[in-house]
Amino acid sequence: MSAICPVCNGLEREAACCLACGTLAEDCGRFSDWLGPYAPYREQDDIAMTDGFPGAAQGVCTHTFSCPACGWEFQQAIALVEVPADGVLRPI
Repeated sequence: MSAICPVCNGLEREAACCLACGTLAEDCGRFSDWLGPYAPYREQDDIAMTDGFPGAAQGVCTHTFSCPACGWEFQQAIALVEVPADGVLRPI
């Protein structure tokens, strides 16, 4: 079985409120994709060792959120889900 991020794969949308003003923040994608121009193409296990956040080994995908009202940016962990052979998704 493999684990995937339901938000990255379009299965779910994550709603997060800005920690500064309470406005609904926008998901800007995986935090690791913002580390450099080639970051989206690096192996996730490799990035997890260098980005300073828990990664797939801990069952999460860290996303960056941005507030459209005040500009505050913050990170939030998204729980990965397993994709078993039968195709039924289950939380890890």
